[in-house]
Amino acid sequence: MDTLELKQSGDLARIVLRRPPLNYLNIELLRAFQAGMEGLGETPDCRALIVEAEGKAFSAGLDIQEQTRENIFLLIEQFHSVARALTAFPRPTIAVVRGMALGAGNELAACCDFIFASEAASFGQPEVKFGSIPSLAPLLLPSLIGSRHTLELILTGDFISAKEAQHLGLVHAVSPDDRLWDSVEAFVSKFQRLSLAVVQLALQSARSFRVRALEEHVREAESIYLNQLMDLEDSAEGAKAFLEKRPPKWQNR
Repeated sequence: MDTLELKQSGDLARIVLRRPPLNYLNIELLRAFQAGMEGLGETPDCRALIVEAEGKAFSAGLDIQEQTRENIFLLIEQFHSVARALTAFPRPTIAVVRGMALGAGNELAACCDFIFASEAASFGQPEVKFGSIPSLAPLLLPSLIGSRHTLELILTGDFISAKEAQHLGLVHAVSPDDRLWDSVEAFVSKFQRLSLAVVQLALQSARSFRVRALEEHVREAESIYLNQLMDLEDSAEGAKAFLEKRPPKWQNR
C-alpha cells in the first residue's frame, strides 16, 4: 500500500496518508484506507484510530485527474464508502491535521470524532471555485459548525484557520506542531484505561443520529453530484481550467 501506511503506537492504530505533497484522494488510496480499517475495530489492541498524513497537507481533496466521466462514479462511491465506515468505526477516531484539509480532505477529517490541528493548519471547501460542489460537507458540517457557517464555506470556497475552525466547533484542539502528538496522547489517555465495552457503547449512542443521517442522505448527495453537477458545462470547464492552471471561463450553464 504505497499510498497509505498502517502503524501501531501502543494501543493506538494509525492510518497515514502517503501521497505527498498534497495527499489527493484517489481510488487506490481510498480502497487501501477502507481495507486498513477492516478488522481494526474488533481487536482490544485498538483503543482509538488516528488518521494523519505525510507531506505539507492533510489532504487537498479528491484527485481531479480521476474526476472523469469514466472514473467519477467509482471515485465518489469509494469516497462515500470510506466516509460511512469511518463515521461508524467502533473506536474513537481522531484526525491529526497539519497543513491544509480542503474539499474531500476536510470532509474526511470531519468524519472523525475529533480533529486535532497544528497552528498552521487550514480548512475549507473550495470546490465552488473550480466548478464543483462538496458531496458530504452539507451532511457532515451543520452539526459541527451550524448550517449558516456551512453554507458560507460551501458558497465562498474560503479557507479558515485552525483557530477559527476551533472557534466554530470543527476542530477540537489546536497546538504548536511540535506538541501536536503530545496533545493527542494526553487526550486519548482520558479514556484509554476505561472499559472498552462501555466506551464503545457510549460512542455508539453519541454518534447514532450522525451515522443515521449520513446513511439516509448519502445516496441523494451522490445523485446531485453525479446526475446534475456532472452534466453542467461549467463543471467540465472548472476541472479543465484547474489542470491548465488558468482562470475558468464560466458559461453559467
